[in-house]
Amino acid sequence: MTSIEILDSLIAESAGDGPASVQALLQMARSKGVYGIARAVERDQRYYILFFAGEPDGAVFNDRKGMLFGNKALYILKGTEQFTFYPVDRAIIERIILGCRIFDRNILDRMLPSDIPQVTPKREGGAGVFAMRVVKEGKPVSGQRVSIRKGGQIVGNDFTSAEGRVSFRLLYDRYECVVHLRDLSTRVYEFEFHPGLLNQVVDLDIS
Repeated sequence: MTSIEILDSLIAESAGDGPASVQALLQMARSKGVYGIARAVERDQRYYILFFAGEPDGAVFNDRKGMLFGNKALYILKGTEQFTFYPVDRAIIERIILGCRIFDRNILDRMLPSDIPQVTPKREGGAGVFAMRVVKEGKPVSGQRVSIRKGGQIVGNDFTSAEGRVSFRLLYDRYECVVHLRDLSTRVYEFEFHPGLLNQVVDLDIS
């Protein structure tokens, strides 16, 4: 049996719990200290995250081109996947993790939303231009891909200018800002766009 067949056989008899976003999955797993497998399926792609005592300790990605394990499997995550969690016996999870161990848990932690600094929000109807500047160690970062996400859907996508600036026309609402790093990982920041941010440039430090 292939690794994917083994994983699917372990969860075949369980109804599972979900679906849930990566963020919600991590929060649930850590709060309950679970042992098991979380799976997300998108077309011909399958994502598996293995949890041991509530921590993401293993990962597998599979598509028509083949499989990736451990850290490399996590780099493929976009952050919009919906996972279903299946409890699996502790001893079984411990054995499977040996072949797909995650050595850098920060890859997933960086996908958890953080707040972008901003002034006190005031919700009103309308729209405007949200401007931000991406900096690292105090210096602007040019050519950095930035996406704006709402409800799991991308509503804006652009690259920073030579001054590290990027802007999007948005409705007043709460969004997620996704910064696509050059190591193929992502960082997610939550923010609320409101009239108080018009004619301002919000600095985002990704150091």
